[in-house]
Amino acid sequence: MNLMQHLSRTLNSSQSLILFAAFAGFFFVRTMLLPLSHEDFAYAFVWDGDHGGNLEAMQVGSPNVEYRERVSSLSDIFDSMSSYYMTWGGRIFAGGLAQLFIWLGKPTFDFANTLMFILLVTVVVNLSNTWLKLSRTALAWIFFSLFILSAASVTSMLWLTGSCNYMWMSFFQLLFLTPYVKALRSHDAGSSPLKIALMFVLGLLAGWSNEAGALATVVLTAFFVQWSKSQGIFRTWMATGLVASIIGCVLMLFAPGNFVRLEFFHENFSYTADFFLTNVDGFCRVVAADLIALIPMFGYFLRRGLGRFTTAEVLMLAFAATGLLVPVLMLFAPEFNPQISVTSLAFILVASSSAILELERIHFTLPRKIPRPVVVAFTAVFVAYFATLIYTDISVFNSARRQARYIQRNVEVDPVPLSPMQVRHRFEDIHGDKSAVAYIEHFGGVRKDANFCLNLLVARYYGARHVIAVDE
Repeated sequence: MNLMQHLSRTLNSSQSLILFAAFAGFFFVRTMLLPLSHEDFAYAFVWDGDHGGNLEAMQVGSPNVEYRERVSSLSDIFDSMSSYYMTWGGRIFAGGLAQLFIWLGKPTFDFANTLMFILLVTVVVNLSNTWLKLSRTALAWIFFSLFILSAASVTSMLWLTGSCNYMWMSFFQLLFLTPYVKALRSHDAGSSPLKIALMFVLGLLAGWSNEAGALATVVLTAFFVQWSKSQGIFRTWMATGLVASIIGCVLMLFAPGNFVRLEFFHENFSYTADFFLTNVDGFCRVVAADLIALIPMFGYFLRRGLGRFTTAEVLMLAFAATGLLVPVLMLFAPEFNPQISVTSLAFILVASSSAILELERIHFTLPRKIPRPVVVAFTAVFVAYFATLIYTDISVFNSARRQARYIQRNVEVDPVPLSPMQVRHRFEDIHGDKSAVAYIEHFGGVRKDANFCLNLLVARYYGARHVIAVDE
């Protein structure tokens, strides 16, 4: 019996790893096929805070102002992010990563982004306590939630600048929380000067990530610290991590550039009911995804019934609450960015994966005798859906490559006219916002105004003077 159980566990682990590899392969292909677009071109250049920066506030009208120097060294990135911090925003960690990858080249980012996807899923299953028993159901649920449920998955996970701001930052937030969770699960916590220093660095990175995710991380960390004190396992590194995350969060939120940008977009800003109502649509979209992703947890507690909560159950509820806190915090921002969905889901999926493991531990499974035609039909639908996504991505990739070459061949034309992206294979009714088609009408995000910031930056990137969007 022991031999059979060992063989069964080995087989299940192998199947889980194959499933994981398939998901990572799908992610890599989609990342590789998504071209540079929109803010990617802004971060390709040293940020020019003296002339409005590289985005909407960019001052135009003379060659000296429109000129931007390409990032070509780490020193350029440091100078760029220093200017960015003072004149546009506080996310210099994410912005610096974006500039690094655009400088190193898109292929480098494609591999790094896939590795980060793998690490994010790994830290989710690790926090769920499923690493020693890698659950195929949990993996499939994580993948389904991130790619089907999440709002703006293309721009928050695959697009270079968006991924650095959201998916990458979600990883650092969860990585920072891992030592707290491990200490609470084991009811033991070691300490050393090295761990204190490490937690300071991780706390700073987690706090200096993205606004709503960082604030939610600080709240959850404070809860973990208080819980550790009540359990008698409090250590110095726990307080160090909390303080560092607060410092990082404060430095990001109160960056001078945040106030400059806010004044540019909303002069004499004051939060009103109109802002709240405008944000409600995005909030409902993100929370709806979260609640669906929490179905395994709801199922677990319905089956469990009443009784005292275990450590695993408290952790489950804490991560679920933190995930829902993220969109709540975004409600009070000047505008609701649906890209925050991946950050919210990262916390939610820790709770869901933990619930799946608990259900499997008590041998609760779905009915085994599902009719074979039903299984085949569902499998065919999902395979077809993901295949059409890649099919569309290939068309977007080819269209972007043709337009980039067209600009390079016509650099003497001023302005270079760019017709809408010729994407031959469209499935808008099926894909919605899950493919790049929904975000790229014209190459790079250019508009019909030749002096629009992205028009100028796309032109500069490819060696032209101006580019302009035209109808045909």
